Amino acid sequence: MTTSQHGFSADQPGRQTASSQTGVLWDRLSRSPLDPVARQWVVAATHGDDALAACARGESIDLPYPPPEPVTPARNFRRCYLNRIRVQGFRGIGRAATLEFPPGPGLTVIVGRNGSGKSSFAEAVEAALTGRNLRWDGMPAAWRDGWRNLHFDDVTEVTVELQRAGEPGTTRVTRVWTGDSVRSARGEVVLPTGETGSLASLGWGEDLSRYRPFLSYDELGRTVTGRSAELYDTLTALLGLNELAETERRLARACDKLAKTEQRPARDLPYLLDQLRASADPRARSAAELLTASSLDLDRLSAIAADDGPADPAQQVVLRRLRRLAVPERSLINDVVSELRGAAMEIAMAAGTKGDRARGVVELLRQALDHHERHPAETDCPTCGAHNALGPAWVNRARAEIARLEPVAASTAAAYQRAEDARDQARFLMAPPPSWLPPDSELGRIWADWAAGAEITDLAELAAHIETQGRRLRSAAIAARKAATERLTDPTDGWAGLAEQLGAWVEDAREALTAHRRLEPARQALEWFTAVAREMRAERLNPLAAQAEKVWARLRQERHIDLASLRLVGRGAQRRVAVDVSVDGTDGPDSAPGLLSQGEFQALALSICLPRTLVPGNPFGFLLLDDPVQAMDTETVEGLAAVLAEVGRHRQLVVFTHDTRLPDALRRLGLAATIRTIQRDAMSNVWVAD
Repeated sequence: MTTSQHGFSADQPGRQTASSQTGVLWDRLSRSPLDPVARQWVVAATHGDDALAACARGESIDLPYPPPEPVTPARNFRRCYLNRIRVQGFRGIGRAATLEFPPGPGLTVIVGRNGSGKSSFAEAVEAALTGRNLRWDGMPAAWRDGWRNLHFDDVTEVTVELQRAGEPGTTRVTRVWTGDSVRSARGEVVLPTGETGSLASLGWGEDLSRYRPFLSYDELGRTVTGRSAELYDTLTALLGLNELAETERRLARACDKLAKTEQRPARDLPYLLDQLRASADPRARSAAELLTASSLDLDRLSAIAADDGPADPAQQVVLRRLRRLAVPERSLINDVVSELRGAAMEIAMAAGTKGDRARGVVELLRQALDHHERHPAETDCPTCGAHNALGPAWVNRARAEIARLEPVAASTAAAYQRAEDARDQARFLMAPPPSWLPPDSELGRIWADWAAGAEITDLAELAAHIETQGRRLRSAAIAARKAATERLTDPTDGWAGLAEQLGAWVEDAREALTAHRRLEPARQALEWFTAVAREMRAERLNPLAAQAEKVWARLRQERHIDLASLRLVGRGAQRRVAVDVSVDGTDGPDSAPGLLSQGEFQALALSICLPRTLVPGNPFGFLLLDDPVQAMDTETVEGLAAVLAEVGRHRQLVVFTHDTRLPDALRRLGLAATIRTIQRDAMSNVWVAD
């Protein structure tokens, strides 16, 4: 590790490997005072939910500890740097504009007024590498959809050239937008060898989210004031603590499940007693007395619940279900019939029209394009056999024809979609008969006829079926419900239902007793694990927090606000990063939001984010900062200049800003930086001057 003259380090300790975490956990577990059962809960939590479920069932498990480590493919780590950015037709940039950089550590500041195209460059790089832009999230649709430049009618394209360590040439990432939607882009990677591939072939995986080599002003603000879990998850992944956090959550969920099982009988008991006391059945009175006795006799309660009365239980079940049987309401049947007939009329009116023909051609072309995409090597037409009929030129013509015909086909397509939706409603309505309904009964036969209509495709025929068979079904169901009510004799006067409730409660009570015995060692295991996890998180976070404190010390200048600590606290929905500050030596735990100005918030966010760039496991040797100076006062800007220059000694920093105080501070302090000016005319022509 090397320490700069400004007091913060490059290539600070990065993520802890799963094996080192496991080793520390195993060492502490072997020396812990936990009893063997509680220790088994900890071991089970490291193996997964199935092992925990076995513990909860009281099964004896023999699990190895440490658990076997997952086999992960070796990473071919190569840090990459920006070499060139070329943008055209994107956001505020019209014709092609280019930024070039020496591919290695160094600070470059791009200065330009608001609207000059600075952010367009930064957003273009993010869009090229990720296919999206976090700044767009949460914005109004009109703003989000204005991604294409209005002064440029040619192809919208972004190219980012990267120099990866150990490679003689550059890796080129290109993203081209072919449609009106921002999601219509297609990306391609060209390696130094000339081979092409996808972004996945670069092996970055989740690193683009974990290390994020681009930070906008809005994103910096959300670092401290945004959703608490986001920063927690980012730092947890960065420090390699995901498995530790997941194990803790897993063990906590198991304890919560046991606690709920233990509490369920007490929660349900008042309602059950009210039901039993309202019954005149002597068994209900006996059960109520047993439930309120000083000691609980579950065996006697179970015997009472088992005496549920009727001589023919199966028939009683069918009759009770018939009495509660529900069939589609008349109004719903009428609505579906009306929709089917309306859709049929629209289809009939559309038949033979230009729109109908256009829709057919569009569907045919889409199927052909889909076939061609799945079988690109086949260039002969599969229908007419024409030689070399399919190829790039045909694809372009087919897509152009689709784009031309879609507006013509819109109304017809809507009619067909309405018809399909109406069929779906009808099929949903015609559910098969319940499995318990005797198929040879009158209602069973009528219901089978009703459900058979799901196979009908003709709209008019389907409407007639639902209208006719629906009336028959409703009449038969009403008659069956009435007959069941008349035939349903219950000599126990409702005891069968109470016996069922009592039996379920007894089962819950038995499970609660078991859960009570298992919960104590599980809670001991959770308390021990939480304490150890807290210590391990602090150990892993301390170097990063120390870096943040040193960066903050440079940014805060003469202010008497100190960044005391960063802490990973809570779990599950309550997880968050606690930011502790002190003012004039007085601690204010986790009180940063109430003490800092907007500029200080910005400085604090930079203090947290910049050390992430220096982590040795970060494959990105570059970081793009978009407008980090906003809301900062002049003294903070000078501190920022010193910090950026120092980070620039170890990483490639590209800073976009409209505020000339940053380049002025760099020049005044004699700090190493390349300063360029970006300009834009009224037709979105953007150029950069050194």
